[in-house]
Formats: sequence, structure tokens, C-alpha cells
Amino acid sequence: MERIGERLRHYRREARKTLLDVASEAGLSVGFLSQAERNLSGVSISSLANIAKALNVPLRLLIDQPEQRSADSHAGQRQRYSTIGRGQTYERLSSSFPGSQINATKMCLPVGYESETVAHDGDEFVYVLSGSVRYNVGGTDYLLQPGDSLHFDGRQYHCLATVGAVGAEVVSVGTLPIFDDAPAGDATIDKDR
Repeated sequence: MERIGERLRHYRREARKTLLDVASEAGLSVGFLSQAERNLSGVSISSLANIAKALNVPLRLLIDQPEQRSADSHAGQRQRYSTIGRGQTYERLSSSFPGSQINATKMCLPVGYESETVAHDGDEFVYVLSGSVRYNVGGTDYLLQPGDSLHFDGRQYHCLATVGAVGAEVVSVGTLPIFDDAPAGDATIDKDR
């Protein structure tokens, strides 16, 4: 199974772009992108969406995300997935349909988790289910505990870290297109990746 780093490098080379080209277009540092390509650093779904846009490829080519065809999803029945072994996992909460604009995930973040700093188009709304997290949005810190929420403009640079001795669970809802489900019968996905 090919890891995300190999996919990033493959599609960057296929697009004939340098690390600097993609990092600049995705709003990331060259060092961070280099580490992600070598599977030395995890990468958030938001950053992967920015990278996919810079490479002009569907996000589904960079990360295997479960489809959510049904309008409802139930605890204990959702498939967890991850970007790489940094310990964070995601559960997809929302479905896709023509004209849908929001994408929702449940993030399970381990103790000591720190995301990269990213900016992207659209709104972002987060609600803390358990644990404590610190969001930095546009240079302002927000300490959030269970029951707290934050709504912000994703175009502001932002990052996230867990705080304390336990992990955190956070629901994230945004308008950044992070689910680009393949249409039924789409043969462009290589299931052996």
C-alpha cells in the first residue's frame, strides 16, 4: 500500500512542479512539504486539499477517505481513517450530493498533537467533544474545552494543538471541499494504492 508521502511526490513530479512551486501554491513551507513527502510528518486534510489543488488532481488520489453515501451515519459504524501515523484519526460525518457545501469530520487527536499552520478558502467551525485544544487563528489563541466552539474564516492562517494529559475529540465542519467522492463507476481510483 502506497503511503501519502509517495503519492504526494508522484503527483508533484507528474505535474512537473518543484517542492517550492507546490508549497507556495498550497500556502505551506518547503520544509514541511519535504517532510510530508518522506512520511516524516503528518499532514492535515486541509493541507492535503490545498496540495491537491496546487497539483490539479482530485483529493481522493492523495488520501483514501471512506465514502458516505447515506444521509445518516451512526456511532460505532463509521470507518476511521488517518493521513499517516501521527496518531490522529478521522471519522467522516457528512455525505456528498450535488450542491452540498459543508464537510464534517470527527477528529480524534492524541496527547501532544500539533498540526501544521494552514490557510484555505471557506468557513471552518469546530466543536470540542472531549479533551482540550488550542487553536491559533490569525495570531490569536483560543483555548477550547468540552462544549466550546469556534467559527472562523479559513483564509486566516491557523493551527491546532491538544492541551493537557489526554487526547481530544473535535467535530470540524467546513466549506473547504475535502470530500470529492468518485462518481459511481469512476475507474480513475487505483484500489491497490
